Amino acid sequence: MANLQRKGAQLESNLWRTPEAVFVERRRRLSDICMNDPEAQAGGVERIFTHQSSGVIYCFVPKAGCTFWKRMFLALNRPGVFSLDRVAIHKQAGYGRPFRKGIDDWRHYPTRFTVARDPFSRVLSTYLDKAYLPDFWMSNMLNIVQRLKLVNETFEGDFMRSHYDKMAAQYDPKFTASSTSTETSCGKYVTFAQFVTGILELDDPHWMPLSELCNPCQFNVTHLIYMETFTQDSRIILDRLGLDGLLDHQDKNSQVHEEFDIIVDYNFRKLSHDNYVKRCSSTRELAYRLWNNFRWRGYIDPEVAYIAPARDEMKFVRDNLMKQLAEGRTSGLQNRTKLKAAQEEFRRQFYLTLSKDLFKKLEQKYALDFKFYGYEKLRDQMDSSILER
Repeated sequence: MANLQRKGAQLESNLWRTPEAVFVERRRRLSDICMNDPEAQAGGVERIFTHQSSGVIYCFVPKAGCTFWKRMFLALNRPGVFSLDRVAIHKQAGYGRPFRKGIDDWRHYPTRFTVARDPFSRVLSTYLDKAYLPDFWMSNMLNIVQRLKLVNETFEGDFMRSHYDKMAAQYDPKFTASSTSTETSCGKYVTFAQFVTGILELDDPHWMPLSELCNPCQFNVTHLIYMETFTQDSRIILDRLGLDGLLDHQDKNSQVHEEFDIIVDYNFRKLSHDNYVKRCSSTRELAYRLWNNFRWRGYIDPEVAYIAPARDEMKFVRDNLMKQLAEGRTSGLQNRTKLKAAQEEFRRQFYLTLSKDLFKKLEQKYALDFKFYGYEKLRDQMDSSILER
């Protein structure tokens, strides 16, 4: 009976596994581009994680499944790593180590993988995670505001400026100006249009093109994983690392709830320990921002509003937020089609705040990513939505 159960579980796992033939086709596509496109060698290979005994090497790209893969490579060498939170994972794993050409090549690592993500999704995800939430307020966001002196909108009718003005009126009693566009001391009211303008001039691994951080021609990729099929694609790499079966009991809903825990804990910890964030925000404002972050990502019912509690003690606000998120998720799952449609519409609304010129510059920045990873159709769809408005 036990053997039958194991075989059944293995069969179910295989049904959710990307076939090797798919990876072969992806390699073939990349190889054609590498051989025939004169621009294909632009960029480099920056940071890597390796596991010599299994012959696996991972080219690390932020905002493309990196927390998961950092945890996996740590797990190969350290017991108890699966209990570590996001902060500990990034602190212990760092950004890997520099790639050494001629040493870290195919002769030593027959399995070479990286993760691709559509540029539009990656840029917006970085904005929500690093600019809308407080992670980069004191660094890159303050730099964008003060260096670029962006007090006017790049495109009229920016819904994010209205959103920030309403937020300040409700959650920021110290704010008395007529518009959040004049706030330059905290870097917490950066609109998406301002963010995009900034990242065209400022380099950071969280938004640099994938091809600059991990050029697939130079890295000679054998297994290209896509964020859109992350779980299925990852199984073959986990097998080779000796971590097979790890994802057998994972589904989309459990992953969303895990992300609730990780992101909420990380940001409330930042509010608790970072004096800059503490000066610039409050418990209820942070909870409101977290709620909108998950709402815009399509994780919770878009029609359910966040209800700020009367009490402002950090633990109470955090626990109350988690309760509301769980309820919002349950409500959203009643209509998964609505969740997906809302996510796509929110993304469209963010990109509609960009001027046509700014949108074209953004596309140009990620031109190689669209080509390498087969996102041209998505790019063309966005073109028709944004440029033909």
